Amino acid sequence: MKKSAISAVYLALFGTTALFASGVENKTNMSTGYLRNPSRNTETKRPEASYYNVAGTAFMEDGLFVEAGNQFVFKEYGNELSTGNKYAANGLSDYYSNDETTVWLYPDADFVYKHNNFAIFGNFGVYAGGGSLSFSEGTSATSLLFANAASEYMTKAASASSQAAAEAYSAAASYLMKTARKGGHSLDVTSITYGGVLGVSNKIFDNLSFAAGLRYVHGTQKMSIYSGYFNELGNGSDEISYNANGWTVTGIFGFHYRPIETVDLAIQYQSKSSVKYKVEDVSGKLAADFDIYDGKTFHTDLPAALNLGAGWQALEPLYVSASFNYYFNFFADQNSILGETDYDNSWEIALGADWRICKWVSYSLGFQYGNQGTNDTSNSTFNPVLNSFCVGTGLEIYPAEEITVTLSGLFAKYFDTDYYLSGNKTTLSKSVTNLSFGLTYHFQNL
Repeated sequence: MKKSAISAVYLALFGTTALFASGVENKTNMSTGYLRNPSRNTETKRPEASYYNVAGTAFMEDGLFVEAGNQFVFKEYGNELSTGNKYAANGLSDYYSNDETTVWLYPDADFVYKHNNFAIFGNFGVYAGGGSLSFSEGTSATSLLFANAASEYMTKAASASSQAAAEAYSAAASYLMKTARKGGHSLDVTSITYGGVLGVSNKIFDNLSFAAGLRYVHGTQKMSIYSGYFNELGNGSDEISYNANGWTVTGIFGFHYRPIETVDLAIQYQSKSSVKYKVEDVSGKLAADFDIYDGKTFHTDLPAALNLGAGWQALEPLYVSASFNYYFNFFADQNSILGETDYDNSWEIALGADWRICKWVSYSLGFQYGNQGTNDTSNSTFNPVLNSFCVGTGLEIYPAEEITVTLSGLFAKYFDTDYYLSGNKTTLSKSVTNLSFGLTYHFQNL
């Protein structure tokens, strides 16, 4: 079996399993507070500022803040191949597949130690990816590309110089087409990029602070394609798979300015995290023939991001804010093991409000729109990269002065889009609902 057949399959597998992102790779749902209100870029009261507004940590109350939370992610990713595709007569006339894998463990943690004008901050979370996808009947992209490979072998069979060669080509084409049909193969993908930040902030003046920190990210990827027909194609097993790992350390910087007591202005820059992955644990004899081998490297970067925020304490119990994030995808290498994608820069804008109802409870509501910078030839069938509008809401409960309990949820409406592979239209869809629980403790006397 020739390289083009399998490499075409792998070339369909771009991207990672991002659960919610507007920078293609970069994650934004890094805390229970984000789900409660997606406008977070002027945060100065909670330890989640250690991610969303690092310079804002210098404006927090004195003491040690520690926060931990977990998100529960209910999702469905779908892809549907147009009934007008050129292989409809070969059994791909009504092809739809989806993934409904629920993520039960999606943790985050933050801390801030503030004393006078100085603060130390840190966080831990899932910076990209975030879970597993399982397509038990394959995807429209992998099926279409197996079918393309089958077509190539039929062409070779027709022009073969001997009967034996023609029969071999025809047999390979038959097995590839069987693999292409719905249920002929399955796909499992896991991609998680863990990350953490450690930094310091300081008030330069009473109304201006600066912060700087180091960000460590460690990415892991695993992909497996299974088919009972792989043995017939000389693979030696029913699986083609690999693992890959990579890490890097970069910087994060920010300023927070309070021109008057009730107004916050913030700017933050996250440097590009250039993650170099190294391939290991390759399985399947076909893999080596198609340039997939232990020790191979490729880059899947987290693009640089610019975060802007403006907030206003409109009333004593009411804080309103706006946030804008811009992701420089154009300057990042967002490659897979055998290819690369071409995304434009992306952005998101959010508006939100936090209302202190009484001494014991506050309520939040926020809205966000994200534009992903995709086009109809750059996307991911198994992990659709789609524009979205989301609504987040939730409660903060204060059972004691030093304790905050957060309950929140976010629903994201993704807009279906068409993605063309070899001129064949695939419709991508996605729905995600996040629920979360968080707990913050403030050690006030440290």
